[in-house]
Amino acid sequence: MVTTTHLPIPSGGESAISIMLVSILIALIGGFIGYQLWIGYRPMSREGFGGPVKGSGFPDCLRSSTEAAQLYEIVNSTDPATETGPDDLREFNVLIGKLTCFKRDLLSSSGIVEATRTQPFSTSHDMEAIAETTARCFAKTIPDRDLRLSLEKWKTRGNLLLKRLCVNMNDTAHKETMALFKAFMSDISSLAANVCLNGDAVIAGKPGPRMVDGYEPTSISNLSVYKGYF
Repeated sequence: MVTTTHLPIPSGGESAISIMLVSILIALIGGFIGYQLWIGYRPMSREGFGGPVKGSGFPDCLRSSTEAAQLYEIVNSTDPATETGPDDLREFNVLIGKLTCFKRDLLSSSGIVEATRTQPFSTSHDMEAIAETTARCFAKTIPDRDLRLSLEKWKTRGNLLLKRLCVNMNDTAHKETMALFKAFMSDISSLAANVCLNGDAVIAGKPGPRMVDGYEPTSISNLSVYKGYF
């Protein structure tokens, strides 16, 4: 004689609860997996071995230059004696931070605009956004004249700000501070000339001119020089 076992059939209410619990469990598992994937594929900042660009103090990249760190310590420990002192101090801090980030990018072997990418543009001491200057350096497309103009504007503005910030200093301290800024700019200028002006220009992966020249069609190449008369 065969004995059969009859399993209890869940009622409609129990079936709905079971389905709901399974749905919640599946949703939790899916959410957990999605969260793990989101963490795993978030873009990471390329900081390298030189310390972080941001979050380690103000100005940015200050650890990339001994002279810049000393200048920051001097000007921020001196009471500004002029009406524009607080504004001059803020701008000078931004300027030396910007230039040390420029140095950091130029020393990087990656050839990626990273440290200068978020640096602000200021018409008082910039010819163009410094990230653009860095990009043109890496591509070898910046002419010598453009680089010299940018370096000269940074140096001139920095000297002006520093002179106003050092009004309360004695002659010896004033000369030492100005000499320190001169050494800082000399380091930046030497590095920029070495990185930006050596090598052939590369545009979109192809060799190109460093400076775009004028174009003269061959159809007018044999014409005489125009002297203002017909």
